[in-house]
Amino acid sequence: MVEFRKAVGTSGLFFASIGAVVGSGWLFGSLYAAQLAGPASILSWIIAGFCVLILALIFAELASLFPISGGLVSFPYFSHGNLTGFLLSWITWISFVILTPIEVQAAIQYISVFVPGICYKSESGVHLLFKGYVFATILMILILYVNAIGVKFMAKANKYMTIWKIAIPALVVVVFLFTGANVENLGHNFETFSPYGFKGVFSALAIGGVIFSFNGFQHAIMLSAETKDPQKSIPRAIALSIFACLALYLSLQIAFLLKIGPETFQNGWANLHYEGDSGPLVGLASLLGLTWLVYLLYFDAFLSPTGAGVVYCASASRLVYAMSAHSYMPKALHYISKKGVPSKAMIANFLIGMLMFLPFSGWQSMVAFLSSTLILSYAIGPIALFALRHQIPEKKRPFKLPFYKLACLFAFFISNMMLFWTGWHNLSKLIVVIVIGFFVFFLSSLINKKFLTKHDYKAGWWLIPYIGGMGLISYLGEYGGTQVIAFGYDFLVIAIFSLILFILSQTQALPKKMCQRNIEATLR
Repeated sequence: MVEFRKAVGTSGLFFASIGAVVGSGWLFGSLYAAQLAGPASILSWIIAGFCVLILALIFAELASLFPISGGLVSFPYFSHGNLTGFLLSWITWISFVILTPIEVQAAIQYISVFVPGICYKSESGVHLLFKGYVFATILMILILYVNAIGVKFMAKANKYMTIWKIAIPALVVVVFLFTGANVENLGHNFETFSPYGFKGVFSALAIGGVIFSFNGFQHAIMLSAETKDPQKSIPRAIALSIFACLALYLSLQIAFLLKIGPETFQNGWANLHYEGDSGPLVGLASLLGLTWLVYLLYFDAFLSPTGAGVVYCASASRLVYAMSAHSYMPKALHYISKKGVPSKAMIANFLIGMLMFLPFSGWQSMVAFLSSTLILSYAIGPIALFALRHQIPEKKRPFKLPFYKLACLFAFFISNMMLFWTGWHNLSKLIVVIVIGFFVFFLSSLINKKFLTKHDYKAGWWLIPYIGGMGLISYLGEYGGTQVIAFGYDFLVIAIFSLILFILSQTQALPKKMCQRNIEATLR
């Protein structure tokens, strides 16, 4: 049997994480966040960085405890059995399989100004034309090829691409700040600084691409089976990548706010608009007459998303590999090529990823829905960590999160708040995807002849009130809902709901012997 090669060190994991984080988010996030929150979008980035760091450290403990490929699938399976393991792996896989098409879509949107006839803009978003689909297919195949060569080549290639990807946004910040700044754009009081209040700040965080822009730290977890020293490398790589990206995104947002002309938002920040804003930074650089920077950004608009897509493709294939090991996917996908990569899983993800270009109209449309799937997949981390601390307390933990009880409870709460902020429109779609997932699971169980035990049902039934409750709160809330629950009170409602569901999830966790059996069955 061919196994994964342990060919990635701390630097490789760091560059894999930061290479995925610095994708299309920096190309679009500043504009969309400013439209939703105005200058207060600065707060959105700070809040997002803090929240993601807490979630990331939780996953860092889990990944260093179990350095296995596709660990995001296995953690909930260890603590809460097959039903919980499948549903969360299904949601995670849906999010991961969309990530590569999102990066490709971003590249196409940016170069559409330079290469006409590949897409067009309407009120509902940006739509690909035939030439755009051809271009998307070529990029998807290129990303697949880089991954198929092998993880060592992928990590090395991504390392050099990431250095470039960090250098260009940093250069944009320097150029924007040192060629004049409109300090008055930041406002003169709190009302002008935050024209839409904290509601706008949280909207930008969830649907403006801010949380999405930090997505990428999980890739150090997905590659943990191929890591030389996972116990030390994973926590270091994850924490460093988040701090580095927070500094980069925050600087870029400030530079963007200070550089745009006051006439671009004279009708309100929600109507912030200027020529060429389909590619926000390119359009702004063009207005400023920075021709050399325009061409540099065009090139980077291709390289940054493509580089992130390479890492997303790698992680998504490891996820499918792990799901097939648990019989959540066809067993044929549990295959490692001679190059040491799950090639069949890559091909399956490529085919499904190509279909993802059809239902979404542009980058923001994709990101708005994707944010809900990503956040739900984050929510299982604190639940699994808390349960495993009690189920296997004797197991050595190379990285141990301090104050884990408080951290897990708070992380679950902020995950639910972020899920709520994505809005009823996106959460209702997510619920439909979850229902489809249940049907897929039971069909897969029949085909693989692997049926749920009473322990799986008992440890997983809490998901029903959890998903149903979040859907009801979202429907009654102010983010696309009926506004029965006023802004401010939603924090209290979700805090109480999170506490009840967290306690319920822990009381239904698997018995210690069942947990250990699942771990042994996976690791052997």
